[in-house]
Amino acid sequence: MNIKITKKQAEYFKQGGLFPCKYIIGSYLYKTNRENSDTDYLIYYNSFHKKSDLFYPNYHQFQYDDVENNAQYIFTSHESFWKNLFSGDSTINADVVLFHHDLANEEKLNMCRTYNIIKSFIGFAKRDIKNYKADKGKNKLFHIERGLYCAEKLMNNELPILEEFKTFGNKHISDLEELEHNLRNKCNVMFEKNELTMYPKLPIEEPVNDLERLLIEANNIKEFRY
Repeated sequence: MNIKITKKQAEYFKQGGLFPCKYIIGSYLYKTNRENSDTDYLIYYNSFHKKSDLFYPNYHQFQYDDVENNAQYIFTSHESFWKNLFSGDSTINADVVLFHHDLANEEKLNMCRTYNIIKSFIGFAKRDIKNYKADKGKNKLFHIERGLYCAEKLMNNELPILEEFKTFGNKHISDLEELEHNLRNKCNVMFEKNELTMYPKLPIEEPVNDLERLLIEANNIKEFRY
């Protein structure tokens, strides 16, 4: 969930170098922006709420709508960014890894080709299909197709390509509904066959010892047996 904050509260993050990383997201990333499109940013901030991190999940992010400058800022702590990415809570985080981070293709696929993230792309597409039926917004057709495209590419062990986004938004809603249904079923089958794991198959960083490796690998155990 994004928690709306005021301009004064947003200014707090600029104090003392609280945000080390800033990424363009949304329409300017997808190259679908129009003349009146706002500029969306996702910003890492150095966490100031260490005590609450001990007791609460803190998946939430802060959102400041800068109406004066036609911009929107999403603030996330480093810890929350990775929690939201790997839980599949937001596809924005996957966009940052896939299209901004300077990583080898194999590393990006290891991070993002997971059941949780793929289901997130499919899930948001399903939500937009439902909303499209209510208001027939053409922009939703783009986001539906974008989400399904990213899900399918990752299932095929390929990275999505930004340039291909230019062609999205013209498919019929019934075709997208069918694709969503098929991809959802395929994703679930791949998960049951252990072709997809909930979290990255390989450690993001090399474990310090065999105990840490066991701990990391345990995240992909579907069911603990006692």
